[in-house]
Amino acid sequence: MSRLRRALLPVLVGILAFVAFLPALDGGFLDWDDDRNFLWNTGYRGLGLRDLQWMFTATWMGHYIPLTWLTFGLNHALGGMDPWGYHLGNLLLHAANAALLFVVAHRLLVVAANPEREGGDDRTHPPEGGVAVSLGAAVAALLWALHPLRVESVAWITERRDLLCGFFYLVAVLAYLQGATRQHSLTGRWLVASLVAFAAALGS
Repeated sequence: MSRLRRALLPVLVGILAFVAFLPALDGGFLDWDDDRNFLWNTGYRGLGLRDLQWMFTATWMGHYIPLTWLTFGLNHALGGMDPWGYHLGNLLLHAANAALLFVVAHRLLVVAANPEREGGDDRTHPPEGGVAVSLGAAVAALLWALHPLRVESVAWITERRDLLCGFFYLVAVLAYLQGATRQHSLTGRWLVASLVAFAAALGS
């Protein structure tokens, strides 16, 4: 498979994940937790110093999710209380997660398909895999992205914390794999990047 086609596959996976959940854009704020989190709560509405202080100190409804509140604050700054923008943010995160999962699955399948290279001197140039590996990664990512269990996290505005946590978690895994498959021991920038991303996942 050409480099261009391999680069386009995660983009295609992300687009398909986005399109599958387009009906969620017509949704509103639900009477489950959306009312308490967004309609009754004014602490997150904006990106001013007072808003940021609230985001990084509040444990609203028992949750400490400052990075997630930052995204909601951005939503409010851009579109006020229109739920369409909040749903769009969730869809974009889900699409990004689907594309990231493709990349993670592809890297894992490449390593699994080339076990003889584990620990070898040529780990500085890991193999890229063939058509079967790329298609396998695409199927894995799509099965995850289009599964009905994703509906709650994508279509329910409150559950953006799941999507954002998943995004940073996948980045952490990818950074770890990037370092572990390119050098004999995981040190330096890839380890730092993985730990920072993992901390961001916890903050989401």
